[in-house]
Amino acid sequence: MKRTYTYQVLEGDARTVGRHAARNLREASPEAVNFYAKPFMGNIDRLKEGNRLLELNERWCPGLNEEISGFAEELGVEPEAVVYYTATIPKTGHCSHFAIMPDRTTTGTTLCGRSYEWSLDDALTLSTVRIPGRAAHTGFGVFAFGRFDGVNEHGLWVSMSASNPAVPLPETEGFRFWSLLRTILDRASSVDEALEIARPFPLAFHINLIVADKGGRAALIEKGPAVMDIKTIDRGFLCSTNHYALPATKAATEKRFEHSLKRSAFLEETLGSGQQSPESIKRMLSSPFPRGLACHYYEEWFGTLWSIQADLSKGTIEVCFGPADVGDNQYRTFSPRDPAGISRFEAELPQEKAPEGTWATEANRA
Repeated sequence: MKRTYTYQVLEGDARTVGRHAARNLREASPEAVNFYAKPFMGNIDRLKEGNRLLELNERWCPGLNEEISGFAEELGVEPEAVVYYTATIPKTGHCSHFAIMPDRTTTGTTLCGRSYEWSLDDALTLSTVRIPGRAAHTGFGVFAFGRFDGVNEHGLWVSMSASNPAVPLPETEGFRFWSLLRTILDRASSVDEALEIARPFPLAFHINLIVADKGGRAALIEKGPAVMDIKTIDRGFLCSTNHYALPATKAATEKRFEHSLKRSAFLEETLGSGQQSPESIKRMLSSPFPRGLACHYYEEWFGTLWSIQADLSKGTIEVCFGPADVGDNQYRTFSPRDPAGISRFEAELPQEKAPEGTWATEANRA
């Protein structure tokens, strides 16, 4: 089966960017507009929740409300409705990601990679955004405003994977993962600045976050509503899949998926085997699971929607839409410097059944 991906490059003040994003959504997915145009079936209490979320945005995600307002104006809906939907995203991201420091790369630069797995329900939109007063960045979007991953003009990389996906989402007040990634891309130029944002940021989600910079530092941030642990490096590598692995957070995990453990073991073995290059990273991303990261199990919410290889010294990302082991799917280069406009790309996404045992869980022995 084939799917169409959108690449949009938006620039201007925040309200203008929001309006452009809404127009592009209407053109690419007119059926998605109804999602925002009929908020809550008239439930006023839900709109009150939206007001609270706008207040939280004002404190923790400066400038984002203006973007949401422009988006809402273009669609003729209330900002409270739009911001509420952005905060109700379900569990997402059976992903793998990693950062490799210059001492372990053939290029002598920081190299990063990620494979994002989920279902065909996801928005397939890559965005470059340039707003005065914020760092220009390129990354995959969720709910128009959020990010799954990306690189900004300072050569700062961020990527995520959901952790503890077998447990219900917490009901505590806070943000889903996407707002933290977007805020880091907008405001940080180094790993240290990203950590300053991430440490106090209130989350109602269990997340594994990798940030890396072109200066040769990286951090793994494992964070939930009540737990957090961080590992920073300037040599070697970091990797993460869908379970907590650091001491303070690992103890909070009851069960871990077999597929997460297998991908983690593959990454540890492969990244630890010697110097890595952009080509070797692409081989990892294009080799089929379990001896690689490419998956085709979309009906089981475990299909590769995109893969990324990034060299932070260049400030660019190479993106393969769809799994990198399939036919005509190919890597293309994007950056925060791309000219404004919109492009579309087709990718092949084959449907298969996950191997037996993929969804088994193992009790945590920490």
